[in-house]
Amino acid sequence: MDIKKLLKDRKILLLILSLTISIFLIAFNGLQFGVDLSGGTVIVLKSDRPMNDQEMQLTVNIIKQRLDANGLSNVVVYPRGNDEIVVIIPKSSDTDRIIKILKHQGVLIAKIDNVTVYTGKDVKNVYPPTKVPTESGWAYGVQFELSLDAAKKFAEIAKGKAYHKVYIYFDGKLISAPVLSPGLTDGRPHPQQVITLGQYPPTKEEKDEAMVLYTALKSGALPVKLNVEYTYVVSPEFGKEFLKGTFIALLLAFVAVGIIVGIRYRQIKIAIPILITCISEIIIILGFASLIKWKLDIPSIAGIIAAVGTGVDNQIVITDETLKGRKIKASIKRAFFIIFASAATSIAAMLPLFVLGVGMLKGFAITTIAGVLIGIFITRPAFARIIEEMFKKF
Repeated sequence: MDIKKLLKDRKILLLILSLTISIFLIAFNGLQFGVDLSGGTVIVLKSDRPMNDQEMQLTVNIIKQRLDANGLSNVVVYPRGNDEIVVIIPKSSDTDRIIKILKHQGVLIAKIDNVTVYTGKDVKNVYPPTKVPTESGWAYGVQFELSLDAAKKFAEIAKGKAYHKVYIYFDGKLISAPVLSPGLTDGRPHPQQVITLGQYPPTKEEKDEAMVLYTALKSGALPVKLNVEYTYVVSPEFGKEFLKGTFIALLLAFVAVGIIVGIRYRQIKIAIPILITCISEIIIILGFASLIKWKLDIPSIAGIIAAVGTGVDNQIVITDETLKGRKIKASIKRAFFIIFASAATSIAAMLPLFVLGVGMLKGFAITTIAGVLIGIFITRPAFARIIEEMFKKF
């Protein structure tokens, strides 16, 4: 076998380039793991009534916006049935604060003399909690901007009512009752408003309450009321043990494949490119996961194993067709016809999970589809080229 000639082949070069890029991506970007492997908390929310598809999608989107406003863009949120939503958060998160944010419906109503002056729907912009000046010093609260129409309505109702109280309710609970200053009762629109929740500096409870209010105003009110049905913590030790077990299982599988292939073909040299191709495929799939910053979870790893298993099967097909055919190129072409048909079937089976799948099902679909595509366009052609060179004399 002419190694120098192989190293100049474009199929082999593509494999080497893909491997090199993948190793660099893994080394510098690293791999991200899901809660089931790195540890975290699973929160299951239950609505007070069944939701239709539109309400469910709106609720999921609002929850994602609320968590994103708290710097948690890497959480997993997905519906389960028509009255449950599952939220998976990493271990470093403030679980108590997140539960408070999630279970509040976020309905804001402000009243003067029992007349509604604005609601959460009238808020145009909202700003993160901060200290705000008051007549008696500094307070801690949430500043926001009303729409022009809401500001005009507030001005009409508040006109001439200096020192009256503005009662502000959040999810039916009175959270603040500031006194109207004379400057806000002159009959002119004042879009800039503030809800104070305590004196500055705030307590932890006041900080949490302010963040709940801020995220609710920023994302809007939920169409239904949610309650925490149950939560459970996933230990990172479980993930470590699973990864360790997976590595050992893969190692034993490689040894078994090598032995079986050696016995089947009575040539150990055939087992070497099969094992090298399998390892290359795993590295490239992991490099792809690192590139798109996909969180690897147990189903994702199961997808990688399934893709590699399919790869071994395809390599056996290539080897068999090459050994039993007189014309190597024609035999390899025939093998790839079988491989492409198999790949198309696998991708077709995974697409519904990828498009419609939620939660962990999508991880399995993504890694399986990625593994199949990497196999048919990168690793299988390279393996076929090696086999062609290996048996070109026969």
